Amino acid sequence: MEMENEIYYMSRPLGQALSSFSRNKRGRMTLFSKRVSEILSLQELTIETAWKKSVGEFQHQWILHRDEWNLLFSVGEMLGKTDRENQSSFLRMMREKFVIQEKRADEDRARKEKLYKNLGALGGLAIVLVLI
Repeated sequence: MEMENEIYYMSRPLGQALSSFSRNKRGRMTLFSKRVSEILSLQELTIETAWKKSVGEFQHQWILHRDEWNLLFSVGEMLGKTDRENQSSFLRMMREKFVIQEKRADEDRARKEKLYKNLGALGGLAIVLVLI
C-alpha cells in the first residue's frame, strides 16, 4: 500500500519510491526494498535485474514456497515497465495474490498443527500401551 502511494500519488520514480519506503521502518520487506534501491543506485542496473539480485540475496533468509518465490520474481519483472497507473494496479493485484498465499499458508499451518497434535497424543498413547 505504501509503495503504491509512493509511486502513484507522490509521483516518485521507482528507485526513489523504494528508498523512501525503506526509510524509518523496520522489517524484512523494508530491508529488501532498501537493498533493491542500493543496487539500483550503485550498479545502475534495470529494476528487474536489481530486484532479481535482491531476491537472490534474501532467498537464504526467507522460507517461502515455490509459488511465493515466483510471485516475488514476477513483481520485479513488471515494475518500472509501465506508467504510474498500471504500476499501481499491478501492485494492488500482487498484494491480493500475496493475501491469497498467506491464507493458504495459514490453512496449511492449521491442518498440520492438528495433525501433529493428534500424532503426539497417539504416540503418547502407544508408549503407555507398550509400557503396560
